[in-house]
Amino acid sequence: MMLFDSVIAAACLGAAAMALFARDRIAAVAAFLVMGLLVALSWLRLGAPDVALAEAAIGAGLTGALLLRSARRVPKASAKALPPAQWLGAALLSLAVSGAILWTALIVETAAIYPALVNEALPESGVENPVTAVLLNFRAWDTLLEIAVLFAALAVIAVVKPVHPRIAPLGPMMLPFARVVLPLTIFLAGHLLWQGGHAPGGAFQAGAILAGGAIALGLSGMVRPIRWGRAALAGLAILGLGAFVVAALAAELLTGALLGYPAGAAKAWILAIESALTLSIAATLLLLFIGPAERH
Repeated sequence: MMLFDSVIAAACLGAAAMALFARDRIAAVAAFLVMGLLVALSWLRLGAPDVALAEAAIGAGLTGALLLRSARRVPKASAKALPPAQWLGAALLSLAVSGAILWTALIVETAAIYPALVNEALPESGVENPVTAVLLNFRAWDTLLEIAVLFAALAVIAVVKPVHPRIAPLGPMMLPFARVVLPLTIFLAGHLLWQGGHAPGGAFQAGAILAGGAIALGLSGMVRPIRWGRAALAGLAILGLGAFVVAALAAELLTGALLGYPAGAAKAWILAIESALTLSIAATLLLLFIGPAERH
């Protein structure tokens, strides 16, 4: 399998180079999508299916959709070539960083202590999946801050108020596609949400899948583009962060520790938080794609 892994690594570098140096924007975004799928495959080969699912759904899928939308709206920059000195400086900096990372990986020897600690405390976490146990129990504050950052990005867009994109239907073939894909995305999102307690999955993956189905529905022309002022969608976007904060404060009152779940009830708390996060992540990603309401 060493040959297979080497081919994947070389393909990732090739796709990244195409994304950086392609003159056509659509070609560059296509190369980025291919690179994202190859990176997801790399994470799968490294034994991290949770990260692979997140990379495929968010890193390649929805991020690619955002880049494609932006590529059609941002004015083309001038084709002025960079001075050779800047190229040389960037190349030297890249080589220095790559050398430092490689030197660290080869020289520094550290024992993998965290897997043993997580497995020892896993029965007390309320879930069987160690990734979910870390993200929603042992280091739940990290996940809370990630949701806060995602909401901050949405808030910045609301403040900047870019021009609302007019999302036109992609054609008659998109309608039957959306009719099939939307129910499947709802089913798959629910499956990933429930599966996150004992297998790869969780709120981030489920929310990204759900947002993808909503975007497909909008591109089919079945519904009008949802505007920023729609109270339900904006409420869902803040639901995840609000549920996390409420859970932290409630746990403080019940146990004396922020996000310290009551004994024997950790699974129910985690499932409730992840359910809110799924809807919140889906709404946030959808709003990031369609943008705020049109300026008048």
